[in-house]
Amino acid sequence: MFENKVKQKLARGETAWGASAIVADPLANQLVISTGIDFLWIDTEHSSFGVNDLSLLPVLARRAGCVPMVRVTGLDGNLIKKALDAGASTVMVPQINNADEARKAVRAAMYPPRGERGVSPLWTFYENVTWEDYLPRANDEICMVLQIESLEGSENLEAIAAVEGADVLFAGPADLAAALGVIGQMSHPKLKDFLAEFPQRVAKTGRAAGISVGSLEAARLAHAQGYRFISFGNLLFSGATGLTRDLKELHATCG
Repeated sequence: MFENKVKQKLARGETAWGASAIVADPLANQLVISTGIDFLWIDTEHSSFGVNDLSLLPVLARRAGCVPMVRVTGLDGNLIKKALDAGASTVMVPQINNADEARKAVRAAMYPPRGERGVSPLWTFYENVTWEDYLPRANDEICMVLQIESLEGSENLEAIAAVEGADVLFAGPADLAAALGVIGQMSHPKLKDFLAEFPQRVAKTGRAAGISVGSLEAARLAHAQGYRFISFGNLLFSGATGLTRDLKELHATCG
């Protein structure tokens, strides 16, 4: 019940695969979960919904044996707490630039004495889980994904990785492109070189490197480069885009 499949796979040196849905809809998310992914990425940073829209989505993922991961909007202990209380067992925190920020993120997610998270996990009521069962195991269940999206973060990568409780260091390609002076140029050599070296640097620290990709080909490349926490992005959007492309080709061919 309280074992985080993602943490277990990473500890064994395996790769955790995930995907996201951009809408706070149980059916849409159930379709994504049914593909057999290891984690469901619930994004409150760039998507159209916030923490209050999480509702029972993390619980839905838990029931299917899928790890619910919530990306909060920033380094805010209250938002991290809310995401966990809603049922997330993995939290992604964007724009981590140094070890102090990494420690703050971890402490916000952990109960005392390892952290300072307040006690009131509401998701347990929907699963008939007692606090007596959950609370002693909560800290061990939580997986922390820290996003490296700036030059400062890159310079401090090893120090960030050394923070106890930092499980995954996640490269944010779009923001890194901006930081490298090639904003929007996702195929620029500067960015491609950075992303190729990133997992090698992270691997030396004993942590797992993460990234989000937009195609099966990109996923294969990321895995070959050494990334072990990989999100396919939005499967519903990708599927619809592919189907639309195929239908247009069919229409052009058949008239």
